[in-house]
Parts: sequence; structure tokens; C-alpha cells
Amino acid sequence: MLRGAFVLWNLSFFDVERSLARRLQQNVHYPFQVQQPNVFVMEYYKDTLWKGALIFLLCVLGGVFYFKSEKVSQDYSGFFIYGILVGFWLLLSSMHKRHLVINHTRGCYQIYIKRRLWEEGPLHQIYVRLTAQTDAYGKRFYSIIINGYGLEVLALASLSDKYEHMEFLGRRIARKLKLNYFDYLDESTRHVIRHRPPLERDEELQV
Repeated sequence: MLRGAFVLWNLSFFDVERSLARRLQQNVHYPFQVQQPNVFVMEYYKDTLWKGALIFLLCVLGGVFYFKSEKVSQDYSGFFIYGILVGFWLLLSSMHKRHLVINHTRGCYQIYIKRRLWEEGPLHQIYVRLTAQTDAYGKRFYSIIINGYGLEVLALASLSDKYEHMEFLGRRIARKLKLNYFDYLDESTRHVIRHRPPLERDEELQV
């Protein structure tokens, strides 16, 4: 199991729920660590780092073999050059370590890149969500993500067809991190709201 800054690279495509449940047993605040009471910290590299490296390497090797081989009727050089550029861009844009801090003491979350503050926002703007996508046969698959304003989507578990299990795990993660939880449906009674915008709270108090 990968740890530290590579913790988000632990995606499993088999027994997704059991794999995530095991990680939650080992660390109830997964994928975060408790820095101090009510302050959770996660350091991570985006998974596009290894994806970019893989694309770059494959296109470089493929391009070398292509240019050394005898010329064929179709020219694929543009494909390899494009792949090398895309892979290099993904690699370059993902090579810096990121830190995500959820600070309930201050009522905010902070995103650091290269130890520099990149984004800061109130807790109602960061959340755990169950997302869904449907295949060509109409079967629905669910993923658990952490997302928020200024934050790239962080996938904690992907592509499981077991809604009840994934909902339970998503709710558990949100509860331990004290974050809002949203169901895959925009309008749902399954949402769990722990933080609201200040204006909305003020309106409720006036009523």
C-alpha cells in the first residue's frame, strides 16, 4: 500500500469498497493525518504525475522505434510528438507536492503548492461527494471524491457498482473529517450538511 504523498495513488479496480474500508481501519481520517485536534493535513502528488510520466515514456519509446523502422504508408510522427508534449505537460504540471489542510479551528481549508498558499476558503466550499457514471448498458458505477473551490478533484475510490457500500464509506469519511457530504444526485435527501454559507445561516436566524 502506498503511503505519504502517494496515498491517492492507491486506487483499486477490484474490491474497491473493501480496499477503502481497510485503509479506513488503519487510519480513520484517511487520507488525512491529524496534525492537531480539529486540524487535518494531507500531502499528495496528483495522479497525473505517473500518468504523464507513462504517456511520455511510451511515446518516446514508440517514437524511437517508429523513426528507426522502415517508413510506412501513413505518417504517425505527429501522434508521437503530440503524446510526448502532452505527457511532458502533465509531468511538469504535477511534479510539485501539494498540501491540503482542513482547519476546523479557523473554519477554513487551505491548499499549498510548493509550501506556498495557493487557495483558501470556508469549510462550506469543500466537501465529500459520491459521483456516478453510466456505461453503455445503463449500469451505474460510483466513485467517492473530495472536491471544493480551487481544489482539483481528489478520487478516494472509483468505479464500484455497490451504491450502499460506497454511500456508507463516503458518509463515514465526511463524518470523520467533519465535512459536508453530497449524494450523486443534485437534489437528494441523502445529503449531510454540516457547514452552510454565512448568508444562509443569517437568514435562518432572522426567520
